[in-house]
Amino acid sequence: MAEFKFEGEPVLELLKHALAAPKHSSPYGLGENPGPGLFLVKDDGIYLMSNGEPALAGEGSRNKVVYAKGFEALPRTATPEEHSEFYDKVCCAGGGDDFAELLPADHLKALVPGGSLVIRLTRSNMTIDILSPASGSGE
Repeated sequence: MAEFKFEGEPVLELLKHALAAPKHSSPYGLGENPGPGLFLVKDDGIYLMSNGEPALAGEGSRNKVVYAKGFEALPRTATPEEHSEFYDKVCCAGGGDDFAELLPADHLKALVPGGSLVIRLTRSNMTIDILSPASGSGE
């Protein structure tokens, strides 16, 4: 099982964008407008991003993303060995293929400032836990 923890405040910014957006994309553009939500993405790290359109721009990127703790993309200055180790870590946690999975906004409505979001993946299930500020501080 893999566990990904996201701090609540940056996730709330993404969620606010998705809820306010006039249009919403589905993973890889497949399917109709799915409504507001966040994508859980595994590619060059593991992160969340809004599915709202137009996109919420990030610093130097088309989309603002919030990385899971410990799964932040490496800087371009990282060594080939560091990239190889990180690639193995991300693949071990999220599988070998890249993916984007939609988390509907309704599933995230209990998230509050100071809280956190924990996503657990197994081969067949995904669970989402929303921790309150008090319960999230015990780690």
